[in-house]
Amino acid sequence: MRVLEMVLVASSVLVLMVLLFRNTINRTTEAIAGVACGSLLAVQLLFEGYRWQMIPAYIVAALLLAFVLFRRRKVGKLLRYTILALSIVLLGVSVALSVLLPVFHLPKPLGEFSVGTETFHFIDDDREESFTEQKGDKRELVVQVWYPAAESGRSAEKNSVFPKDRRLFHAYMQAYSGYLGLPAPTLDYWKYSKANTSIHADLHPADNPYPVVLLSHGMGVGRILHTSQAEHLASHGYIVFAVDHTYSTVMTAFPDGRKTGFLTEQSQERLFEDSRAILDVWNKDTAFIVNQLEKLHSGAITSKFEGMLDIDNIGMLGHSFGGAAAFEAVYSNPRIKAGVNMDGTLFITKDRDDMKKPFMFMESEDFMNVNEQQAKYRKTPATDAELKGLRLTREQFDTILANRETELKLMDRLSQQGYGRTVYIEGAGHYNFTDLQLYSPLIGLTGMTGSMNGARGAEIVNRYLLEFFNQHLRGIESKLLAGPTEDYPEVKYPSSVFQGE
Repeated sequence: MRVLEMVLVASSVLVLMVLLFRNTINRTTEAIAGVACGSLLAVQLLFEGYRWQMIPAYIVAALLLAFVLFRRRKVGKLLRYTILALSIVLLGVSVALSVLLPVFHLPKPLGEFSVGTETFHFIDDDREESFTEQKGDKRELVVQVWYPAAESGRSAEKNSVFPKDRRLFHAYMQAYSGYLGLPAPTLDYWKYSKANTSIHADLHPADNPYPVVLLSHGMGVGRILHTSQAEHLASHGYIVFAVDHTYSTVMTAFPDGRKTGFLTEQSQERLFEDSRAILDVWNKDTAFIVNQLEKLHSGAITSKFEGMLDIDNIGMLGHSFGGAAAFEAVYSNPRIKAGVNMDGTLFITKDRDDMKKPFMFMESEDFMNVNEQQAKYRKTPATDAELKGLRLTREQFDTILANRETELKLMDRLSQQGYGRTVYIEGAGHYNFTDLQLYSPLIGLTGMTGSMNGARGAEIVNRYLLEFFNQHLRGIESKLLAGPTEDYPEVKYPSSVFQGE
């Protein structure tokens, strides 16, 4: 709960006690307590702002004020105790809702730098948009960058997680409410959540260019869910470019006010064919962004980043489908040195054994559970009942099984060659690799995140990402990546991910 919300609830409890023991407290004291409670309600609404989780507490505060100011006669014991019980229930509901659906703030980055952010709108004039049917429609991308900010950025107002513009914010809430299956008004309180960045802050001066990390989101969400990862890396001296892969996001907003939604087709019947076609588009997005980085660095595109991007040290990370995109980009693009796949299935595995670049697979706890099931199904085919439960035909199931086997063998071979590294995190679910784990402890009940505390999950992911890129983009040897550690016992290092023949 926010500070004034806690004070409001406490004052309401105090007034309730005054009413309960009114025989020993005079009318003036009672009135002062009631007015104070009402005043605190007004102050909380004015300075912190309304949110629906506090409606029961607002009702209690308003009714208590009215009761104290306008009561003309003694109230019977039964009514007093009824008011007390009802008020305590309402206050308890507000406290519970506020704790379970909090105004979240992203964890403060631990690096030495303040963090700045700004957004670019790039148009690839050489590429037709493949997700629309409009002729001459060029591929457009919105890319947000986080970077080490000059000292003046510390005193600047911190950016919110979502856009402050009212119309744009509500558009995002409509989009995310559809994604989460919730009414849009229930997400309205997200407008209060703070990031740790200053918009358009000056770049922190440095003698040498900063290494660069590209970031690719999962299918159907967007770059916003990876803000804390970008902030953390930027606070440690990286410049992070996160793309919204247009038409594969919950929503992309362009500077001229246009908004696009999700138009990507990825059917169960053609899962691998569709996914490989989408990966081709995303891989071209990444290659195009790398070209834009070179223009930013050379000054061909005017920006604060002229001469400050270390084009020789570019890494990439991605989550889910974005993790598959990271693997493909690192493999195919000679300008990207190293990468991380956070819990993403590889849809292209053929002829990828010759990748001689560092790559880390960070997996959820389910990763090893699925591998064990994989081994079981190699020995005993899935029953018709199991296939019905999975909503798959036998042909579809066998195709998924075969791709999974090829993927696991590839991961093992890369590890054996000394280029790949696979870890999985006990207690982590798929969305523990995003900021969604910080939004509410209730997220875990949906199965989107695991049993792990969200703050702990963010700490682990951010620490391992930093260690990986420090080692492979800066040449700082990491003891953390060498094997299991007492600091993070949740992180496991399997000797092999393929469960035998």
